[in-house]
Amino acid sequence: MAEQIKAIDIMNYLNYNKEGLNIFWGGLEMSEMKKEFIPPGMEIPAMTTEQFIKQMDDAGYEKVFLAAIKMGSYKARFMGMDYTNEMVYKEVKKFPDRLVGIAGYDPFYIMDSLKAIETAVKKYGFKGVYAHTLGWGMAANDRRMYPCYAKCVELDIPFSMQIGQSFERLPSEPGRPIYIDPVVLDFPELKFICSHTGYPWCDEVVSMAWKHVNVYVDMSAHPPRNLPTRMRSLFEFMDSGRGRSKTLYGTNSQPMKMFLDQFMALPLKDETKVAVLRENAIRLFKL
Repeated sequence: MAEQIKAIDIMNYLNYNKEGLNIFWGGLEMSEMKKEFIPPGMEIPAMTTEQFIKQMDDAGYEKVFLAAIKMGSYKARFMGMDYTNEMVYKEVKKFPDRLVGIAGYDPFYIMDSLKAIETAVKKYGFKGVYAHTLGWGMAANDRRMYPCYAKCVELDIPFSMQIGQSFERLPSEPGRPIYIDPVVLDFPELKFICSHTGYPWCDEVVSMAWKHVNVYVDMSAHPPRNLPTRMRSLFEFMDSGRGRSKTLYGTNSQPMKMFLDQFMALPLKDETKVAVLRENAIRLFKL
């Protein structure tokens, strides 16, 4: 039965069209990584929105969330990646039944950012907020994040944040899951999603999701085939009675078909696959 369920990808972003690709690879850290991982002269092909939707159809996805990521450059000390809410909305409104907008947060322009989040939710229909703070060396319990948490509670939307190591050349230590503990004690109503598995601190991320009613974890970024080995505690939690309802599916803009094929090949219960692929996202984001 699980094989017939269409996936909902809650962690993706706008790096498929030309504008989005330029932003993604334009920052200092990402341009350095491009030199390391992409052969010289090789260009990543851009897609239209229609081509992206076809890719979703071919891979077996019903919905994909596009996050307006704002990522600081640790070396250059300025915004290294800046997708605006308006850029995301421009794509979402073309296929509102397939694409879901997630607003970004800039902790250095707090009031402007809070107003932008409110506009994105109330006017554009966005379903949550995503933050990527490792480039600024900020942990989840940084005081500059608290206004965003309050706004998410006020708007009754989930908040998602990269938790775990940074693949980019950014500090990883601020991504430790344990820093979530005081946040959700101060904001027990906040629906907090630990994005990117929490690796290598998977025991910590599991303890936070097990302990706190409104803490969740998504398994994005890392290829699913690695879950039973590198992230064993998260894998076991995902397939447990409590963890099954606290884990969400996402790709972090990795190849959609590859990710879904790897996930479906995991030795998980059918009810786990259905919950993680789809049901938890529908419930949490009120889709």
